[in-house]
Amino acid sequence: MTWLKAVRSIVGVLAGYALMGLLITLVQETWFGGVSYTKSSLGVLAVSGFFTFLSAVAGGYIAGLIAGHHAGWHGAVMSLMVACETTWLISSGKTHDPLWFDTAAAGSLVLGLMLGSLLRAAGGAEPRTPVRV
Repeated sequence: MTWLKAVRSIVGVLAGYALMGLLITLVQETWFGGVSYTKSSLGVLAVSGFFTFLSAVAGGYIAGLIAGHHAGWHGAVMSLMVACETTWLISSGKTHDPLWFDTAAAGSLVLGLMLGSLLRAAGGAEPRTPVRV
């Protein structure tokens, strides 16, 4: 792996994760005024959950796009980051929602990240200039 690929991988993962976080904040805090299992209606949970999932899809796609190679692996790294963050939030008592709710939310982020990165991978390699004979 060249140094440029390594830098693109790191930047891709960080940018994709930051984009996901910004979009989730937009959805859950700005649009819905703070989403919580104990305080939000079922409708708000469903709609915000859907847009949160789409935020993860966008983050995974952007990570793969910036990295330019092995998009699925970049989605997997971001998924590991979600698992670590969720474990910390639960174990530190930062969240007051039920355990099943937090783990389901993290699971939907993992699925979204992987879907986004695999959609990018399915897009194929960058177009190349045809070879002239």
